[in-house]
Amino acid sequence: MNAHKNGNTKVIGRSGKDLKVNEFIISKDQIKTRMTIEVTKERKRLKGTRHEKPVVEGVLPEGVPRLGRRESEPHSSEITYLYDVLTTNFPKDRVMWDLNHYFKWEGEIVNIQFDLSYFRNFSIPYDISSYKAERYGNRVPDMAVNILSKSTYNQDIGMHVERCRSIGIPVYVVINPYLPNPLELKSPFLRVYYRNKLDEPYQIHELRVPCAKEGDTDPVVDETKLIDVRADLLPFKLGIMQLKRQYEGSYPRYRMILVDRETHEILPTLAEKERKRAENEKRRADMAEEKVKKLQEELDRLKKQ
Repeated sequence: MNAHKNGNTKVIGRSGKDLKVNEFIISKDQIKTRMTIEVTKERKRLKGTRHEKPVVEGVLPEGVPRLGRRESEPHSSEITYLYDVLTTNFPKDRVMWDLNHYFKWEGEIVNIQFDLSYFRNFSIPYDISSYKAERYGNRVPDMAVNILSKSTYNQDIGMHVERCRSIGIPVYVVINPYLPNPLELKSPFLRVYYRNKLDEPYQIHELRVPCAKEGDTDPVVDETKLIDVRADLLPFKLGIMQLKRQYEGSYPRYRMILVDRETHEILPTLAEKERKRAENEKRRADMAEEKVKKLQEELDRLKKQ
């Protein structure tokens, strides 16, 4: 039934009868169209806000996941790399990645989201969906790390620094391993906020040059281009390594590396550790074979005498 005017009333055809509403007669198709429009409006009103910018720059509502975590291949790669290195070399410590962390500060629950958090001599023998400090004696991480991204660098070097300081995190690290902008934070960029005592303000150490380059053999580390803080907490130094790969075809890529305090070697991933173990075993086998060969040659020589 088509819509038609009937004075100042609206009549809708339904089950062969007219229904007076207001001003026009509306067909069933028009009713469906109007209902679709209203449902769409309601969905827009109730849509999620995960990908919207926060009202206050650098501050996210409590419990809302960080915007843009793992938003690019380099970002995801560096989180995975650091997690691999830390869990491989320090199995008795606890490493968390991509989690909301809830801490109590001045009677309020404070939420900070880290790409990685490192707890020295600490164990949670099961997986968790978020870290609630109250459940674990209000323990804070010894080191927290955020890898800068286009949508999070403002809060990572802004509000998060103040929150980390307020709740007592000893070392907070931010690294830009690939972004060419903003110029003030242009890659390579490594900044470490740290303090030696709880009541002290943060001190800052910063690196903008690599200490090593990725190559076919083990990279040589320039020890003068390392950040060394809190030896009592961190069993490694921090540095930047230039990678072979590029970002968006023309920008160099870098990564934060962890360097052993005693050997000054780059701490390996699980795959690198297994490769070195296999290489060492092969070297020992080759040496043993060479020794047996020489002994056999000496025995043959003595038999001929």
